[in-house]
Amino acid sequence: MKIEWIEDFLVLIEVGTFSQAAERRHVTQPAFSRRIRQLEEWLGVELIDRSAQRLTLTPHAQAHEASLREWLAHLYAMRSRIRADSSQGPRAILTTQHTLTVSYLPRLLRHFRQHASQARLKIQSADRSDCIRDFQRGKADLFLCSELEGSPLYSDSDSIERVELGGEMLIPVCATDRAGHPLFKPQIDTSLPLIGYSHDSFLGEVLTSPYMMDLQRNYDVDLVCETAFTIGIREMALAGMGVGWLPHGLIEGDLEAGKLISLIEILGGPALVVCCYRHSQQVNASADAFWQLMSEAPPSV
Repeated sequence: MKIEWIEDFLVLIEVGTFSQAAERRHVTQPAFSRRIRQLEEWLGVELIDRSAQRLTLTPHAQAHEASLREWLAHLYAMRSRIRADSSQGPRAILTTQHTLTVSYLPRLLRHFRQHASQARLKIQSADRSDCIRDFQRGKADLFLCSELEGSPLYSDSDSIERVELGGEMLIPVCATDRAGHPLFKPQIDTSLPLIGYSHDSFLGEVLTSPYMMDLQRNYDVDLVCETAFTIGIREMALAGMGVGWLPHGLIEGDLEAGKLISLIEILGGPALVVCCYRHSQQVNASADAFWQLMSEAPPSV
């Protein structure tokens, strides 16, 4: 089987006719048709319904078109990685949770680019639990994460190193009215709409006690949404849907612009720490360069 046969088939789907596809692929139409036949013979199924007047895919082709595209994309990506590793050396892989990808990571990457431009880095953004799993399985060299202050993830492991990059608050916020006042101010006799975190999420666990317990004990709380996605909570807060706790680094610009207002003096909020972990015994020059930069003078959180 030749990769060009898969490419031919996908181009045929895109343009809709054998003649246009052959022209796009810079071959004659008979040669192009032959390559499609060869792909069908290799797969053992027909991909094109040749009894139809217009180009029509068979059920087999329709069912597996997405898989063929995904397979080809993965193959090209693997080729790029192999070529890059061969010419430039291996990259360090940094895994981090989605919130930090938006808030702190851009500043950290600018710092890396300025001080270690030759070191190579690949970012993997995922849910915090997935990041932990990948780091523990050795699929990532560096793990950038948020922790509750005083509760490090790995506190008793000789094989894992930790560097603290800075702290930030988890702040209760809501949108403002035209006068710049909170749309929702916690009061005993009024309902308080809450945009909450899922109980099984990291921030949901952080807020459970005492913040959520105190909130539900002291106010008439209306849970309008429950999600693990911090970015979604920010968008809903900006839309005036309710009150939600968000990391300061994520909403700093919104607070300065007056789009969101802090309610921390009324509701309080936990202190978080942004830190990075690595395995002590790893051997990766790029990861070492990034670790050194984070240990010396990282950008502020």
